[in-house]
Amino acid sequence: MANPASAPLAPLVGVVGWSGAGKTTLIELLLGAFTKRGLEVATIKHAHHPLRPGDGATDGARHARAGACAVAVIAPEQWEVRGALQAGAPPRLDEIAALLGPCDLILVEGFKSAAIAKIEVRRADATTRRPLAENDPHIVAIASDHTVEGRGLPVFSLDDITAIAAFIERHVRHLRPE
Repeated sequence: MANPASAPLAPLVGVVGWSGAGKTTLIELLLGAFTKRGLEVATIKHAHHPLRPGDGATDGARHARAGACAVAVIAPEQWEVRGALQAGAPPRLDEIAALLGPCDLILVEGFKSAAIAKIEVRRADATTRRPLAENDPHIVAIASDHTVEGRGLPVFSLDDITAIAAFIERHVRHLRPE
């Protein structure tokens, strides 16, 4: 594989939603689907709290167990790549992505305000149900466990991982050569 510094940056696709919407679970399931398709997928997770010691139960650990080839977790005052705590303030999203090494796709959990293509996750019992797509032109689809109005966006059942994965592959057409 190419040197990470010279390799083109893999496409980034965000998974966003309110707390309790199921973002981490969706990423785990997508990782499984993409891994079965032979793709190498890295993840970047945004945390609103200080990083916890690696106890196997963190969202980053869940990403790794689900098949991510590399994981970065970014907190307000600290960050880690591949489980190694890094010194200094977290870099920009594109800089973090470049540190993950060669891969086919990078799934980004959180980072609601990032200017990347995003899938909004909605769950009926989430802590907040206010739609994000209405105010974010970067949201390209919605995945929900209940009936929602897409307002022109594709809407997927949160359980239809095959359709969501296929949509992501179509959305980032250059994901792998035909």
